[in-house]
Amino acid sequence: MKLNDQFWDAIVTGVIVVDKKGEIVVFNKAAEKITGYSRDKAIGKCIISLIPNSSLLEVLKSGKAETNQRLEINGRTIVSDRSPILEGNNIVGAISIFRDIGDLEKLSKQLSYVKEINRELDTIIESMDDGLVLVDKDGYVIRVNEAYKRLTGITNEDYLGKHVNRLIQEGYIQKAISPLVMERRSKVTIIDVRCGRELLLTGVPVFDDNNQITCVVNVARDITELNKLKAKLAESEQTQNRYFHELELLRSRQNFKQIITKNPEMNHKLELAFHVAQVDSSVLILGETGVGKELLAQLIHRASKRANNPFIKINCGAIPENLLETELFGYEYGAFTGALKEGKPGLFELAQKGTLFLDEIGELSLSLQVKILRAIQEKEITRIGGKSTIMLDVRIIAATNRDLMEMVKQKRFREDLFYRLNVVPIEIPPLRNRKEDIIPLANEFLNKINSKYGFQKWLHPDLINQFLNYDWPGNIRELENTIERLVVTSIDDCIGVESFKHNAVDELNDYKYNLVKKASLKTILEEKEKQIIHDAYKETRSTRKTAEALGISQSSVVKKMKKYNLADT
Repeated sequence: MKLNDQFWDAIVTGVIVVDKKGEIVVFNKAAEKITGYSRDKAIGKCIISLIPNSSLLEVLKSGKAETNQRLEINGRTIVSDRSPILEGNNIVGAISIFRDIGDLEKLSKQLSYVKEINRELDTIIESMDDGLVLVDKDGYVIRVNEAYKRLTGITNEDYLGKHVNRLIQEGYIQKAISPLVMERRSKVTIIDVRCGRELLLTGVPVFDDNNQITCVVNVARDITELNKLKAKLAESEQTQNRYFHELELLRSRQNFKQIITKNPEMNHKLELAFHVAQVDSSVLILGETGVGKELLAQLIHRASKRANNPFIKINCGAIPENLLETELFGYEYGAFTGALKEGKPGLFELAQKGTLFLDEIGELSLSLQVKILRAIQEKEITRIGGKSTIMLDVRIIAATNRDLMEMVKQKRFREDLFYRLNVVPIEIPPLRNRKEDIIPLANEFLNKINSKYGFQKWLHPDLINQFLNYDWPGNIRELENTIERLVVTSIDDCIGVESFKHNAVDELNDYKYNLVKKASLKTILEEKEKQIIHDAYKETRSTRKTAEALGISQSSVVKKMKKYNLADT
């Protein structure tokens, strides 16, 4: 009975020991807490005086143990186990080990809660479509869910309690992810083939409060079907891209139908243009003035992979040389007096990722030819006044009505630039060599002008014959302008031969006659302007309508009528 108090205090349950007289000899701290009595007041007192309803005296008398006995002490319910203390056959005391039933109920609730969590966790683990394997810190399998068994065809006996190295030796797995996770102390993902299935394996370490790995959670996902779906998706995307590309080609081909022609040679040129639109090679469009070189350049751009990027055009013969260089290459601040503070990008820069159309390329000076050659050849430019180079991604399409090869022979056009531009030459035949296109084009222009002004005018068959016999030195542009002039100046709905006589054939004859009599260009132009205004006013009887028909301002019509004494016509 002389056990140290520290021994009894180490016990978490309440302990009361009485001697054979029923006097308390042991009263530990847990007993103090549960009963509310202090040890000093309890030691030496009879148990009945401290706890009147105690049954320890009965245990002393009967020598029989009692278990799970409920007892009320100071308003608290306890559960007590009581036993006699024997020395030989003699009862020398009794011991009561008890616990507050409230604590037991709390523990019971906690235990139930833990059990419920475990049930939920089990349900979650077993309901997963992904396979799950738990491996302890030593590398032994401690759990396998049903999904993993279905994926791999294994049983609990195949896996549970086995080390991962043994599983490799027995051929169940090819790679062990758990050792990698423990080595790196982080998440690891690998791909492995098991039972003919391609699995995506992910291992995640679980740490305790001391940052030590307690186990590794391995998740296995079957990606066999996923990879098949990805392959089918890739195939579907390829098919979609092919159909999209073919659709774009069809749309691009439709754009080429803007050029009205029945001429076999012209159709061949259009097919060539459509074909080369798919690549980035330089194109040189040749042909007389008015045959539609710019329209063909635009169609090539629209049919190319650069269609969604800029189409920049410049007429090399319409801008003075000193200005043309700045237009093409741009300039930096301070390059010359009057330069913008922020500088200015050139047309080469503005055409990035797109197409630059150099019209009338034959009008370039030799000095500018050198700079354009370098830009095309080196695919880079430097702004005027600048030091850094600008890399280019620009397709070049050039056009001219001049014989560049002859100009090369005469040293007026650089041979190296010519060959850079002349990668794919496309020469558009003149309208006089495409007689079968005259009538369809004339009808197209006539319908457009009639629709624009609300007219219902038509061409007399004799006039159409005149069109077919005329050489059209101005080509399609001349035909279009002639149709518009005939429509807006003709009084009658039927446009006859006499109207054309003053507009085309006689114009050419007058031109030849004026050359003979050496009339100035100004005189020739004024005579023609006077005739056009006279005819337009005679048809419309209004300066406003005349201005609208000719595309000039009303004040200009009034001034010109005064100039040519046409006010009273």
